[in-house]
Amino acid sequence: MAAKIGGKPGKAALFLLCTAVLLCTAACNTGETESRQVIEKSGQKITVLDNTSESVYTKLELEGIDKVENVRGMDFVSEDSLVVDKENRQLPAQTVEGQKRYPHNLYLHNLSTEDETPLLEGEKNYGSALLSPDKKHLLYKELEDFTGFGYIMNLETGVSVQVDDTQFRSEEGKWIDNGQILFPDMEGNILRVDLNGDQEIVVKPGAAYVHEVVQSGNLIYYVTGEEAELNAYNTETKQSKTLKKSVMWVIPSPDGSRLAIVKRTKPGEMVLVLCDTEGNEQSTLASAQQIFGTSWSPDGSKLAYALTAGNAASGQDGLFITEVETGEQTPVLADIEVADQLRWSPSGKKLLASSGILKDNAYQFITYVIRLT
Repeated sequence: MAAKIGGKPGKAALFLLCTAVLLCTAACNTGETESRQVIEKSGQKITVLDNTSESVYTKLELEGIDKVENVRGMDFVSEDSLVVDKENRQLPAQTVEGQKRYPHNLYLHNLSTEDETPLLEGEKNYGSALLSPDKKHLLYKELEDFTGFGYIMNLETGVSVQVDDTQFRSEEGKWIDNGQILFPDMEGNILRVDLNGDQEIVVKPGAAYVHEVVQSGNLIYYVTGEEAELNAYNTETKQSKTLKKSVMWVIPSPDGSRLAIVKRTKPGEMVLVLCDTEGNEQSTLASAQQIFGTSWSPDGSKLAYALTAGNAASGQDGLFITEVETGEQTPVLADIEVADQLRWSPSGKKLLASSGILKDNAYQFITYVIRLT
C-alpha cells in the first residue's frame, strides 16, 4: 500500500512529498548514551545506532538500528539481504524541471557486507518490489509516475514475465501464495495472475476505482467508492458483501483470523483497529492524524505502524510496534514518515522502514533496519 491522504487516485505520493524532516534517534531511548558508528563504503553512508535500553512501555528490546542512505528498501530476501531501489548513476541522467534525475533500478543489498548485486538495470525506472512468501519470485513494476507495468521475476533465472499489457497503480499488487498475485486494473476489475503470466478476472466490483486489494484464505478484500467501503468477496460462494466504511487500508493477519484496519473517523483523524474477518471491531490500537505502513509480524503477535500526530507536542509521531494481545506499545523511531508498507524479516527479528527527505531541492531515500531481540 502507498501513503495517501483521502481516498482518491493520484494522492499516493503526497504523504512522501510533504516529508521535510527526519530525526534519526530511537524514540525509546530512556536516557542511556546512544553510540553510533558511520561507515562509508561504495559511496554510501551507513550509520549504525546501538540502543540496548529496554522500552519503558513493553519488554520488547531494541538491539540496534541500521541506517543506509540513498537506497529505498523494498523487502527482505533473507535476514541479511534486501531488495532495494536506488539511482543508477552509471547511466545518463535526464533533466526534469531543472533537476537531474537518474533511473531507479533494483538491486540486492547485503546488510553484512553492504555489497550490492544488480537485479534489474536500465534506463527505465523500476520499483514497487514485493517478494513472494517463499522468496523465489519478485513482483515489481516498470514505473511511470503513479502507475506502471507489472512483472514477475524468477530470482534464480533472472527471467521476468509481464503480468498485464496495461498499467496499474504502483501501490497495488499482492501475492496470494507462492505462485499467484492479485491486483485491480484501471477499469476496476480484480485480476489473478500466475507465474507464467496467465490471468483471469476474479471479481468485477462494478466500481471505477478499486483499491487495497488483498486475499486471505477464500476472502478477497477491496475498497471502493467515495465512502471508502471495505468489501469481502468469497471465492467459494462467489458473493460479495460490504463490511465497513471509511476504510483506508486493510491488512489481514498471517493466519487470516483477524484484520488490522486503518479507518478515517473524522477529518484529520484515523484509527488503527483490530477486527475479526467480518470487520467487527475488537480493539483500538492507535489514533493519529495519519497512520501508515501497518504490517503484521510473521507470527501474528505484533503490528508495526507509523503515526503522524496532528499535535506536534503529543510525542506520538514516529514508528511503533504494538503487542496485539496486550495492546502494549513500543516507540521505535521518532518523527519518521515512511514511504512504503513496513516489512518484517522472515524471523520477525528485523523490521524494514524506508523514508524520504528533502535535501538540496531533491528527495533522498533512507532505509532503516530495526533489529529486535
